Amino acid sequence: MRALRLARIALAAEALRWRLWGRRRGRQGALLGAALVFALLALALLHLALWLWFAARLGGVGGALVIAAGDAAISSLLVLAAYLGSGEGRLGGEAARLREQALTSLRAEVFGTALAVLLRLWRREP
Repeated sequence: MRALRLARIALAAEALRWRLWGRRRGRQGALLGAALVFALLALALLHLALWLWFAARLGGVGGALVIAAGDAAISSLLVLAAYLGSGEGRLGGEAARLREQALTSLRAEVFGTALAVLLRLWRREP
């Protein structure tokens, strides 16, 4: 009975680890998607700024370049934020340790039970 309980604990810990991994990847994907939007906006504004610069030779280009630089900076910060939070985290580490403890105990119990059965069979020899 204890082996079944340990197996359930190990399974629950592993399920928690997978849910946490999915959340991290979802958050990372959302931040990378937002970074892509800002990168595309920066590229569009850079193109517009270059067009204005070539067309007007120093007209309203300064403002457009500042906006493009701001979009590029925001994009960089979002990419950085997406990758900074990509570790397993404290809760995921705890779940991994719990799973390993349960599996170690399960192995020990199964081995002990198998050894006891083998000893009983060996003692019954005719």
